[in-house]
Amino acid sequence: MVRCPSCGATVPAAIKCWTVSPAKQAAYGVIPEFRVGLFKCPECKSTFRSKVNTAAEHVEAKDVKILAEKVKDIHEGLTQTLRFLREKISALETERESLLMEIEQLKKVAESRASSLEVEIKQLREDIQALRELLGVNEEVKWSL
Repeated sequence: MVRCPSCGATVPAAIKCWTVSPAKQAAYGVIPEFRVGLFKCPECKSTFRSKVNTAAEHVEAKDVKILAEKVKDIHEGLTQTLRFLREKISALETERESLLMEIEQLKKVAESRASSLEVEIKQLREDIQALRELLGVNEEVKWSL
């Protein structure tokens, strides 16, 4: 963690980091490198650059075992979630297919009803025309009840 030079607040993480190496080699022939980060203070909102500490922390074997167990638990949870989601997707796809089949059947029923109604309407119009010719009426007659 780095402290803000303006207000002294602790800044937990850098916005951006990069590696810097000076132009000259060190006396022992190795080019030294270090990391610089761009930080933004959460208190005063000022941005500043600072060297980033890259020293690796020593991790004990117990911590590694605990982390491995946590990773294993997370993996098992994700595997179970994946299995559940695959089953759910499969069930939804099956339901979708059955609904599409039902829609097609309903379309066929609706089309057959529409065509039978069209035939019935055509027949009724022919009957009306025949009755008009039989009665000798060319104009429409409104019947009052």
